Amino acid sequence: MSQALPTHYSICPLLVASNIAVEFGWLDEEYQRVGAEAIYLRSLPENQGWLPHFTHGEARLIRDGGAVPALWARADQADTLLVATTATQRAGQILVRADGRIRQVADLFGKRIGVPVSRNKARVDVLKALAEHGLINALQRAGLEPSQVRLIELEDEGDPHTLQPAVRPSAFWSQLHGLHGKPGYEVQALAEGRVDAVHVAAGHVPALLASGVFTVIEDLEHSPDWTLKNHNGPYATTVNRAFAEEHPEVVVAFLRAAIRAGRWINQHRDAAAELFTRVTFLPDAAFIRKAIAELDFVPQLGPQNLAALELKKDFLVQRGFLQNDFSVHAWAQPEFLAQAHAGL
Repeated sequence: MSQALPTHYSICPLLVASNIAVEFGWLDEEYQRVGAEAIYLRSLPENQGWLPHFTHGEARLIRDGGAVPALWARADQADTLLVATTATQRAGQILVRADGRIRQVADLFGKRIGVPVSRNKARVDVLKALAEHGLINALQRAGLEPSQVRLIELEDEGDPHTLQPAVRPSAFWSQLHGLHGKPGYEVQALAEGRVDAVHVAAGHVPALLASGVFTVIEDLEHSPDWTLKNHNGPYATTVNRAFAEEHPEVVVAFLRAAIRAGRWINQHRDAAAELFTRVTFLPDAAFIRKAIAELDFVPQLGPQNLAALELKKDFLVQRGFLQNDFSVHAWAQPEFLAQAHAGL
């Protein structure tokens, strides 16, 4: 009996079907069918899996999650292929103090807006990229340019490097429950009056509003313009080109598991919301159930998702987050997804 081919996978703590596929054991099942072993990247000892999640530095890696690291890896780090996308993110919101005089984005003219900045220079600054994109979209919608406000960089303490390896994403991220995913130093800066506004992810907002300290002056989720809502997405499933060409059956197996999970989520939203509490940092199942009510979790490479990724990539290039440009449409390789659907 031949030994199973060891391969790595990495999934962000986000609303993607592959997270559910892992929870149900479907990823292991599909890999076993093609003679492969699914090894979670963050199970590697001594935090060896941290940086490759961003750089795609592991040769046999399939990654699913946020668009910003995936675009950065393709532009500046590794020769990857885009094999699927999932548009399940929520747009961000602009937060101000409830006791202040700022009541609309136009009031931010000349004001201080806090932007998180990471001390870790080994990978793309994801939070800064997300905050800048959301802020600039909101400003332009109100007729303001970035030059008309003061962007105040708020430096964090760097990425956590003390987490213990784990064999599954839910076990790994459980070490941060109650700590990670909560609004941090930028919201604290707003509370203390050091800045006048910040951009926050949708999942943070309910608790912040309940505190009575803050209020939202812009929610891009309510705009009919879909181009304002690609906060960290569409989420991207990517694989190193050499590995995909040598072992296409493994890529197809990953996608089969994700498609199975996506179909299940679409049909069992209440149960899916409960499961997503294990692998995301969203507030609770009720919040998730509302967030996913009308979303399609089956991975795809539709034209709107590709256009959204092209817009995200263009923004990252223009703002200096990416050094090199490329075509998202050329990056996308639909044949793996087609084979996955055909095999189900």
